Amino acid sequence: MLKVDMSSGAVTTRLKRVSQLRRLCLSLATAKILGAEPRKTEVKNAAIISKAPDISKYDKRENK
Repeated sequence: MLKVDMSSGAVTTRLKRVSQLRRLCLSLATAKILGAEPRKTEVKNAAIISKAPDISKYDKRENK
């Protein structure tokens, strides 16, 4: 079985990576193709994502 490093530094690194991936996913979800008409589902999804709560304020370990 694979042993997972649970030291403070390793956990912090994993949390930072998850936070970065979350921000990337949210920005990709709202990204638009240049010169293309938005589809109805894209407009609906963008509205849902813009109303999602920002949980980064609860992450005390992340330096911004």
